[in-house]
Amino acid sequence: MSRGQRIAGGIERFLANSGLAGDILDTILEWVRAENKPGGKQYPWGNLLFTIGDAFGDRQEAILQVAVAMELYALAADIFDDIEDQDNNQLPWRTIPATKAINTANLILFLSFKALAAIKDHARYRQANEIFQTMGITACHGQNQEFLYEKLDSITIDQYFDAIGKKSGALTAGACKFAGVLAGCDARLIPDLEKFGQNLGIISQIKNDLQDLFQVEAKSDLKLGKKTLPLVYLANILKENKEKTEELNQLCSPARREFLEFGPTETDRLRRFIIQEGAAHYCSVICAYFKQEAVEILDTMNITEEQKRKLSTLVEN
Repeated sequence: MSRGQRIAGGIERFLANSGLAGDILDTILEWVRAENKPGGKQYPWGNLLFTIGDAFGDRQEAILQVAVAMELYALAADIFDDIEDQDNNQLPWRTIPATKAINTANLILFLSFKALAAIKDHARYRQANEIFQTMGITACHGQNQEFLYEKLDSITIDQYFDAIGKKSGALTAGACKFAGVLAGCDARLIPDLEKFGQNLGIISQIKNDLQDLFQVEAKSDLKLGKKTLPLVYLANILKENKEKTEELNQLCSPARREFLEFGPTETDRLRRFIIQEGAAHYCSVICAYFKQEAVEILDTMNITEEQKRKLSTLVEN
């Protein structure tokens, strides 16, 4: 049985024993499958937890319980995010009234905490629960900063990294801490695992920022005024060049105004500008920096070379 099948089976067994029945149970299972459909990254949070758990011990049952909790938490977060951004209209939670989707997402969020409570070791459960709550609070704080930044004309590079370090970095940092705690690794390694995980989250967010900006027709980042890294970089690097700044504003303006079309032609013009002005290259360099930092964190950890090898696969993926 593959790791993905184990995680899927764990989620299905948990939901079957959760007390839910009928349409709501079928709906949640449908949404879990839509989130992890073939062709994409299936059960990324569970796979992250298992990779770290495998590096430090063989407590797969405990890891599976947290994998179920983390996958459900991430699903709820993605649903809220899609509703807030009016994004990913093809997904099932975007094809029903928002009020119903929000209520179901709240249910999934509470189910994630119930899944976490299945950890039998009381001391480890208390640690995991503290990590889970801190992770959620930090991520919501980062999301709130992002909302505030949408109203500003521009932000600094430091402000960008502060926000995504909380919003995106907190989830992967929390997942890495979970796995380390449950696998019984040396407590002195937990801060390093947390920092390692935060780097993984930042790398993922930068990749998403660039990808979404190249898919303006389908994504709402530009329309909502989100301060993605390519645009933050361009706003800062071009601020003394009025001509280039005006060109960037003109390229972005159709996506920001109601009833104006932003199709393949407009996307291609914006893509070429992003590449020509070095924003795409800058994002690649920054990703490489955080990858190198993640590798250096592993190098300083007092673990075996085989453990480092297993963890380093997460940096490349």
